[in-house]
Amino acid sequence: MNIPSSKPELVNPLGQHIIVDIFDASNLIGEKHIEQMMIDCANAANATILKTHLHPFETNGGVSGMIILAESHISIHTWPEYNFAAMDIFMCGDAQPELCLPVIEQYLQPGKVVVNSLTRGGSVSTTGDFQPLLHNQFQPTLQTA
Repeated sequence: MNIPSSKPELVNPLGQHIIVDIFDASNLIGEKHIEQMMIDCANAANATILKTHLHPFETNGGVSGMIILAESHISIHTWPEYNFAAMDIFMCGDAQPELCLPVIEQYLQPGKVVVNSLTRGGSVSTTGDFQPLLHNQFQPTLQTA
């Protein structure tokens, strides 16, 4: 008799989320420049761009922007007065968000980059079963169901 395993073989995370803090950076001003960097990031990661929206700030020249992807999103906010930018890159499927990092370094020429990576949601087994990722160290701040 074949008894299925209670733990499916985990093969693919549902999504990868990287949070990127970019220090001592240059080239943080210019909506078109930042947009092209984000487009090149999406292309390098093999992601599909659905929509882009960026907003320049006249007070400091900074830019906030978002690219909506079929695989999720890329966002940025720049603080040129502090030579700092923060990016949020979340992708699922076959897209590889870590491939954005060399593009970011090429465009923004940072002195230091700090990357925090999260696996989101859980994993999908070879049979298509979803196994939620439950972090014991995290406590929900709001529970709706």
